[in-house]
Amino acid sequence: MTATETIVGNDADTYSVPVAANQVYDKGIISNPLIAKDLPAEVLKKSTGIIFTGSDSPSLPVNWRLAEAVSSLKALEAALVDVILQRRYGLEPHRVTINTDHASLFIFSTLLWTIDPSEGGENISPNSLRQANANLFKYFPSCDKHRMNASTHRNLATNIYKCADGRFFQAHGSLNPTPTLLNVGLKAEADEDTNVYEDAVKPFNEAFAKIDSQALQQITDETRQAGTICYTADEFLNSKHGKANAHIGLWEIRETANKLQQPCWWETPKCQSGVSRPLAAPHLPDVASLQADLSWGKWNCSIDLREESGRQKLKQLIQEADVVVQGYRPGTLDKYGFGEGDVIKMCENRSKGIIHVRENSYGWHGPWKDRSGWQQIADAHTGLSYSFGQAMGVDEPVTPIFPHSDYCSGVAGSCAVLISLLRRAERGGSYCIDLSLNYYSTWLIRSVGTYPAQVFDKVWAEHGRPVYRYWHNNGISAPETVKRLKSGPAGKRILRPEFFEDRQSPSVLGGKVFRAVKGVADWGGVVDLRYNVGTRGNGMDAARWPEDLMQEVVTE
Repeated sequence: MTATETIVGNDADTYSVPVAANQVYDKGIISNPLIAKDLPAEVLKKSTGIIFTGSDSPSLPVNWRLAEAVSSLKALEAALVDVILQRRYGLEPHRVTINTDHASLFIFSTLLWTIDPSEGGENISPNSLRQANANLFKYFPSCDKHRMNASTHRNLATNIYKCADGRFFQAHGSLNPTPTLLNVGLKAEADEDTNVYEDAVKPFNEAFAKIDSQALQQITDETRQAGTICYTADEFLNSKHGKANAHIGLWEIRETANKLQQPCWWETPKCQSGVSRPLAAPHLPDVASLQADLSWGKWNCSIDLREESGRQKLKQLIQEADVVVQGYRPGTLDKYGFGEGDVIKMCENRSKGIIHVRENSYGWHGPWKDRSGWQQIADAHTGLSYSFGQAMGVDEPVTPIFPHSDYCSGVAGSCAVLISLLRRAERGGSYCIDLSLNYYSTWLIRSVGTYPAQVFDKVWAEHGRPVYRYWHNNGISAPETVKRLKSGPAGKRILRPEFFEDRQSPSVLGGKVFRAVKGVADWGGVVDLRYNVGTRGNGMDAARWPEDLMQEVVTE
């Protein structure tokens, strides 16, 4: 269906995802005062013709309107790109189509890729959000330095458990589960590990049942681990922390005026490549299965900030960059001289401003702003998990299957960067952007919401009405849902061949094909959504910007 209507029905027969997505875009973004204040006039006037198409019925068995959320954010991203095309290149406004079925795939694309998918090929694909076929390590070396995925026991450090006082607690093992396990009196390694999930989870339920939730929160904070008491949405919104961040929409943008930094666009070659440079010290852990999907269009170098030589390399990279993005725990980079203020200062004497982006989980105001967090933490902290559990008929929090907050916060960040680039071109100066998983989750609660009961029941029934309990993390629920999609009616709507593309990454895969979800926005050929640089693991490139921005691998 194409969204030309203005009213969406509240029952399964009259509800339409494209129409609802159009409403969210209009009311939840364009007319949202927390967001509209930052939008350029062209977006507010809807100069770009955004068209939402797709199936009327949702396909993902989650009560939160995730398809509508990601579709409307992708529409905003496209509209902002169109403003750049108008202002930078003098083009007329365009029409852009957002297919809501296609957009739904974006929030779990890391579960949908395949290497060498041909008949008789290797057919390497993910097993879960953090694990893949072991053959992947031929192309992406394992970065599991703390054996996060070594056993079911260690994996279960990331889960929801019920505490002694009856409250639920979302624990997270991060990339090293040992501290989280020790915090609740469990061994770092199981005496006898089992691959039977329900058996492996029993000692966790027993251990957490002995600890009061507030005491566990204190231990978690003191040991600087990720974990939160699970709250309802009302509890979160009415908490001191929720109120401290209530004035934020999807982002917060702050301008730093500097007379030396005059209005400017980026240099022409860079605007044609859209490449970036992730960096990670060689001693730090990572997740190889995520790199396969998320490292397209990026050169990747290793820099050790504990060494002076490493700090100098990073400083040089920043001096030549337009945008710097970091998602480390708040304060982590400050001790090496690369906090937000440090980056602004090291670029203060150059002629063009810098755009600095930082992301955390909880938000940048309030008593819990310095805590570390992840997607599951944000879902549990803001009440999304509680609502999902209740929608399945259990009065307990359950992680809503897919890493939607990770992906959608990323789209929000992309939009904030585009806005800042437009401002820099108009006013000059530098810009600081604050992002948070909680900012997106709060917007989801306040501006998007959940499906009407009949609508959710219909899609839930298509999946066989599975009831996940609090101890079923998305290492279980996400792969099971993908499996059901591949064999059920919902999958026929969203797992369509035209939503996927075959890519090449010759430096890593040779001539083998990488099949993945293609870019969501359909520009009718005006904008070509593709990557000029293939995917790769950590440390493959030298720590410098190449002169040729189409260069596949950067060497010394």
